Amino acid sequence: MIVVRKIAGLATIQDEGRAGFASQGVPRGGALVRSLARRANAAVGNAAAAACVEVFGRLLCVAERDVLVATDRGDARRLRAGEELAIDPDPGLRVRYLAIAGGVQAPLRLGGRSTLLVAGLGRALRAGDAIESAGAADAPRARESEESRGPIRLVAGPDHPDVANLIAGRPWRIGAASDRTGTRLEGDPIANAPAPTRSSPMICGALQLPPAGTPIVIGPDGPTTGGYPIVAVLARADRDRFHALPIGAAVRFEVLT
Repeated sequence: MIVVRKIAGLATIQDEGRAGFASQGVPRGGALVRSLARRANAAVGNAAAAACVEVFGRLLCVAERDVLVATDRGDARRLRAGEELAIDPDPGLRVRYLAIAGGVQAPLRLGGRSTLLVAGLGRALRAGDAIESAGAADAPRARESEESRGPIRLVAGPDHPDVANLIAGRPWRIGAASDRTGTRLEGDPIANAPAPTRSSPMICGALQLPPAGTPIVIGPDGPTTGGYPIVAVLARADRDRFHALPIGAAVRFEVLT
């Protein structure tokens, strides 16, 4: 068991989310960057979907008894009782992860253990909270290979698919107003953005284009329906790479043909 000493930012418990409840207005949620959460879990022998701690900012904790832990870097280590561990921000990542052997214990609600603040499921971690192991883990596994580089690939959307090429034709940055609900892109707006449409189903990775002309990429806690046009969708293979980009990072897109 480890105990939270200090948090500068936001720390929550996340797994791979809750599938099958969008029709009831509940987003899937789950880790913002699943590949990083899986890497941390694999390093301590957990299943890929085990719950771990997602950190925006800095987390300082202390072990109350010996425990095997790992971060998104795949660096497993055994914390001894009384030893402190700090998860510091990485300038190249928007979010970081901490896994403990056996997975983090959290209540199972609607088939998942993820904190989903937009739906009132769970809460953010606070100083003094105990992070308990859910059980035994297997032997640590090899670290996954690094993801591909280059532009983030898009699939043209169901609404105004020609706009995807306009988005791919200019540079963007990750906006400061971004969160788990959606990533706001900053850059030269798309002129004559299409008017809002009637509400339609929404998925993580969809690019909505509001009237202002700067896209919003829906995140894991995003709405299950929306009225802005869906002009593109992130390629599934590049979704984690996009969501890992830190605030202010440059990003370019290309459209898959």
